[in-house]
Amino acid sequence: MRLPWRVANVAEVRRETSHAATLGLEVPGWPGHFAGQHLDVRLTADDGYVAERSYSVSSAPEDPAVEISVERLDDGEVSPYLTDVLQPGDQLELRGPIGGYFVWSADMAGPLLMVAGGSGLVPLMAMRRHHRATGSSVDMRLLLSARTFDDI
Repeated sequence: MRLPWRVANVAEVRRETSHAATLGLEVPGWPGHFAGQHLDVRLTADDGYVAERSYSVSSAPEDPAVEISVERLDDGEVSPYLTDVLQPGDQLELRGPIGGYFVWSADMAGPLLMVAGGSGLVPLMAMRRHHRATGSSVDMRLLLSARTFDDI
């Protein structure tokens, strides 16, 4: 079954580091997500050119806004627009949530060891936030590279 494209309203653009930002999105009809899932973003230029990229959801399932955290790639086609140009009030097309192999829910047994570097830490941000939001007693450990988002 193909997921429908939805129009999301950008509610917030929060700078995380000099090269990364978190986008807070209001998504009418969002079905909810599991910590660790991702979504697809589709941008369409005035000339009809379309670019699609996948981004991990960084918000906990309990959060009212859907958040994605994006690392700007200097030679990227989409990430510079998302991190440096997009403003609250703008709209994006997205579909999701996608994925089910790398998810975590507070009702799962532990302990849990999470290891990531670079933008690979974004799904772990959602898992950690879900852990906090639910008050889970699962022993959770994080091992991260030196270059990470400020708030995890």
